[in-house]
Amino acid sequence: MHAIATDGPIILMNDAALDLPVGRQPMPDGALVFVAGRAPVRMALAELTLPGVRRVWTDFAQSASLAALHRRIQDAGGLDRLILAADGRQSEAMFSVMCTVLTFLPALRRRPGARVSLWVETGPAVAALRLFLGRIGPRLASDRIAVELNLRAPQLVRPALATRA
Repeated sequence: MHAIATDGPIILMNDAALDLPVGRQPMPDGALVFVAGRAPVRMALAELTLPGVRRVWTDFAQSASLAALHRRIQDAGGLDRLILAADGRQSEAMFSVMCTVLTFLPALRRRPGARVSLWVETGPAVAALRLFLGRIGPRLASDRIAVELNLRAPQLVRPALATRA
């Protein structure tokens, strides 16, 4: 892979984040945006809703897939913002979020002020994520990486997958 020259922020979001308002709003000028995931409809929508987006087919539950994504982000110059959405009712989803945050710590050290935005639907597995964030918090703070945990009610219909009447 070749390094990508950009002075703007480098943003990575999982495809589930496209269901959130943050995933549908315009990105900062000069931003290099990556959307990673494996849901065909969401990945197609990424291309339609985020002009210039770079789609990366990724299985967040597979360490080899995460490692390949991390290499691609490092080749781009690191990471300024990581946006992840997940279902707090599913322990596998929370484990994937934790693994993803740990995997991208080196990339998040690109420059001071990096940020991790976690958008999680409430559920029993959120307790494990809170414990994880409590334990890793001091390390993130010393690396000047901000973390925000946004809890929301479980969605009955996924907006990116819903059909319009």
